[in-house]
Amino acid sequence: MESRFVPGAFAERKGAAMKEKWTLAKRAVSTASRKLPMMRIVSLVMMLVITVGSVSTVLAATKEVTLTVNGETVSASAVASCRSEEEARALLSFLGYEVKEDSQVLYTVDPDTGNISIEVRSREEIQVTADGRSRTISLYWGDTVAEALEDLDITLDANDQVTPSLDTPLTADTQVQVTRYYQVSVLADGETLSVTVPEGTAASAVEAAGIQLGEEDFLSVENTASLSENMEIQVNRVTYETVTTEETVAYEEETVQDATLYKGTTKIDVQGQNGLEEVVTQHKYINGQLVESQELSRTLVQAPVTQQVRVGTKSSYSSYQVIDNSGVVYDANGNPVQYSRMISGRCAAYTGGGYCSTGVPAAVGRVAVNPNVIPYGTKLFICSPDGKFVYGYAVAADTGGGLMQGIIVCDLYMNTLDECRIFGSRTMNIYIVE
Repeated sequence: MESRFVPGAFAERKGAAMKEKWTLAKRAVSTASRKLPMMRIVSLVMMLVITVGSVSTVLAATKEVTLTVNGETVSASAVASCRSEEEARALLSFLGYEVKEDSQVLYTVDPDTGNISIEVRSREEIQVTADGRSRTISLYWGDTVAEALEDLDITLDANDQVTPSLDTPLTADTQVQVTRYYQVSVLADGETLSVTVPEGTAASAVEAAGIQLGEEDFLSVENTASLSENMEIQVNRVTYETVTTEETVAYEEETVQDATLYKGTTKIDVQGQNGLEEVVTQHKYINGQLVESQELSRTLVQAPVTQQVRVGTKSSYSSYQVIDNSGVVYDANGNPVQYSRMISGRCAAYTGGGYCSTGVPAAVGRVAVNPNVIPYGTKLFICSPDGKFVYGYAVAADTGGGLMQGIIVCDLYMNTLDECRIFGSRTMNIYIVE
């Protein structure tokens, strides 16, 4: 609604001629005010007062008008009254200031002098950026930053910063920036740093703490994670170590069967030897703790020597048969053993090579006896009473302490220590072959 100025008591007393002169003067001021700056309104108003005053002495008393527009204040004199916002807007229009509908118009009238004070504050669009978003709020010129934040329900913590300051009056160009600050703990290299940092990411907090990240270092949270109050950020250091070690390469064994060796007998032709390899390994550590190992290379420094072994297949002992309980003993060829007598007693086994008491080399088939019981050179056939173990044909060629003392009857020579252990000590039948 367009406002209209009402000149108060003057309008009630003047006749038609006086009203016409007033109207002409007001139009002159209005036309000139649209062409001249605000500060010249005073002189126009004074001209108006002089012109009107010369017409009649019945004009109402002149009032001092103080006008403040967006902080700029001017003074003028006018014959006027101001009893409502509508009259205040009309007076502003009369003085050459067109007020926008959304502007705030405040007026006061001095009860003693009748002088008028009018304040005009234009509506301003203010941009406020906080918490990652920008919002626009409409306030009046001269409102403060604090009022803008309050209207937007933006609360500040102790460490937060606002630009410009909270008590700054708002103008058309004001842009408000709220920067949040957080207390953050950064754990790195065995130390905990407590820092106050502006809003941002975990990575920016670590940087603000003066901590440099290596190429493969990583944080306990995502680098882009938004900061929060009392947030803890662990810096995980990644380091590598290259280690060179030596490892043994076990030798292999090749075996071949040898019909010239008795069963259970082995002979090593080539002694095996372990080889040696150089191994280069990379260890990965996180905060000093080993988490991963990767073999980079393996180089053969010394090749292993394959052990070559011959395994005997020759049967050293034969089975025999006792037929019809007649005492007839058969050798490996199925021929009956012709014997003059039989001695049954405890027998043992021995090995180790060397020579017999009779001067011949020790060998399978040459056994030790008590020559006083079984003379040297006596041909023998030896087997167990149940026929499960057959030593076979033998010759009395050696002796020993146990034999001479009567502890054992016969000591059987065998090729290996394992055979001796298997045989142990047992009762055997010793047949004196004719």
